[in-house]
Amino acid sequence: MHSYMNIKKSARISHDFWEVTAGAGMFDIVVSGLGDGRHRALADGHEFVNMSSYSYLGLDTHPRIVQAAADAVLAEGALNSSTSRMRIRFGSLREAETALSELFDVEALTVASCAAAAWASLPLLASGLLTGDTPPLMVFDKNAHFCLNALKPAVADEAEIVTIAHNDVDALEDLCRKHPQVAYVADGVYSTGGAAPIPELLRLQEKYGLFLFFDEAHGVSTVGERGRGAVLEAMAAHGGMNDRTLIITSLNKGFGASGGAIFLGPNGARRRRDTALRNGGPLMWSQRINTAGLGAILASAELHRTAELKELQLRLQDNIALFDSLVETSFSGDGLPIRFVDIGSEEATIRLAGELLQRGYYTSPIFFPVIGRGKAGLRLMLRANMAESEIRDFCGALNEGLRAEGLGVNGPSADRPSVNSPSADRPSEPVLAGPARGQSR
Repeated sequence: MHSYMNIKKSARISHDFWEVTAGAGMFDIVVSGLGDGRHRALADGHEFVNMSSYSYLGLDTHPRIVQAAADAVLAEGALNSSTSRMRIRFGSLREAETALSELFDVEALTVASCAAAAWASLPLLASGLLTGDTPPLMVFDKNAHFCLNALKPAVADEAEIVTIAHNDVDALEDLCRKHPQVAYVADGVYSTGGAAPIPELLRLQEKYGLFLFFDEAHGVSTVGERGRGAVLEAMAAHGGMNDRTLIITSLNKGFGASGGAIFLGPNGARRRRDTALRNGGPLMWSQRINTAGLGAILASAELHRTAELKELQLRLQDNIALFDSLVETSFSGDGLPIRFVDIGSEEATIRLAGELLQRGYYTSPIFFPVIGRGKAGLRLMLRANMAESEIRDFCGALNEGLRAEGLGVNGPSADRPSVNSPSADRPSEPVLAGPARGQSR
């Protein structure tokens, strides 16, 4: 019991933090959208900029995508088919998966969310059905997303599990030497900042046949040719997606549509596609992406083939660089849109987040169980549709708040490792085997 999950313990430890967050008005804010990442709180009319939006390219409000979502519902005459996709599916589902497959040169299957994609594919991989009927040793990165760690009990019914330190390539290679089949489970881009050492992992794959399983929820669209993300961009130099790699992703973050997807290698994909559809949990019996979401996927896939996508990516890079010039964090200069401001104290983190909200900027205070106790901080997301003046004003308010908390303006204090650092301490009694950060998407 509690080898991999202990929800009661997690709830007990985090209860006070959540109560303070709610009391500070930082939780369950009901808003009306004003577009471009701005909101108005319905309770008091307070307007603020969302500094925690996953819409990295601003596509969630793109007129063509919004219109396509509405048109798809009207064209099909129904929001849902209300039948398993294995039995009956609308033509728009086939069209959306074909568009994704051709855009990213993969075999794409869609599901209702990225978490559902993990649920459908991780136990399948552990069973051995994707590795020649031999269950692999399942190696989880310690910082793998919560939706991956939460499936450890199901995975453990199929295969042995090992958790290694964050981005510990040496430990992974040692396991590859000792075991004939190894699968590594990690994020391509981590939800609180940083990325997997993808070139080193591809080296291990080529040398040992390592199977790579990536959550690319925060990578797709934001980087890479036609928005293919950090993993597929790195794999392009190795011939593209292969049969020893599986990627899950969100389609409602950078992609600006709805749902999630599973990417399989395109070679011999029919067999693996059928295996996934017939045995992959939510692919078999859960609801599909609704018709509006499918229309949005088609429109976004089309946009990803235009010059506008590159323009948005470049604008995002400019905004990331501007932020990095004003606030130093552990991953300054990595070109990714997620930043974590290390504070340490949960109380100070929530207090600072509340002050920033009053000044017109919503930030996410992150604490246990998303990260270790005493490692709290603010998670920030940069977007292509942020104005330069907004970024400058926010960074000024953030630095002022950090000074007031005695933290300075240049990131974490010298005597405390950043939460983003692989050497940062973790809780001595993890709620998950290999505690996860990034619990919230």
